[in-house]
Amino acid sequence: MSSLAKASSILACFTTEETDLTVSRVAEKLVLPKSSVSRLMKEMAELGLLQRASDGRGYGPGYMLFQLGSIYQMRFDIIEIVDRIVRDLVKQTGCTGYIGLLDDGEIVAMRKHLGTDAVRYRIEVGRRYPITYLSFGKALLARRSDAEIQGFFTKYPAARPAKMSVFLKEIGTIRAQGWAEATQTSVPGAHGLGVAVISPLSEQLIGYSLSFHADLVSRQTRHEIAMALVNSARRAAALTRDAYWLNR
Repeated sequence: MSSLAKASSILACFTTEETDLTVSRVAEKLVLPKSSVSRLMKEMAELGLLQRASDGRGYGPGYMLFQLGSIYQMRFDIIEIVDRIVRDLVKQTGCTGYIGLLDDGEIVAMRKHLGTDAVRYRIEVGRRYPITYLSFGKALLARRSDAEIQGFFTKYPAARPAKMSVFLKEIGTIRAQGWAEATQTSVPGAHGLGVAVISPLSEQLIGYSLSFHADLVSRQTRHEIAMALVNSARRAAALTRDAYWLNR
């Protein structure tokens, strides 16, 4: 194994659960001689790939990795990541795709990708909508705790559901399954399924959804659409390091 390959293997040993590692721990993980691991980790620290842990007993990721991570994150903005994903989902399912974010208590529709069905849904880019009107609005709320949701509707009472206990039960279901559904729309028979993802670095929380007419989609197909959304959110999380989806 080359020195570069060994250095890569050492970096791969760090996880969110083990942000600092001793030489002994790395040697154990990689089944390598402790002396060679110690020498290489010292060199990596000198190059900025690692840095000494605060207790002096081990190493953690270095400043150079943070710099590279920031550059990587800038190249892959969360909205652009989601936009590519939604385009692919629209091609895959034929549904109409929407992307939006929460701003001052309302959903702002940011992008729209038309599907292949003949239905034209009344959601326009740039317009604002009640958070519970769109499926991904509910998905965005589901990323918060019940107490935070209560606080949200205290601040924005116009959007408060008539029966909060029923709504929070729905939110619980959304958290469990990962996706939300909206059926009360301005177009009779129009349904939407949505999810929400976040970029921890920029703290941007973005929702996206797929809309279809209930008469044109079977129950099985609806389930397949929901699973396509869930899987797409996991792919986005692999790039953004969204713990919500990485841990599901």
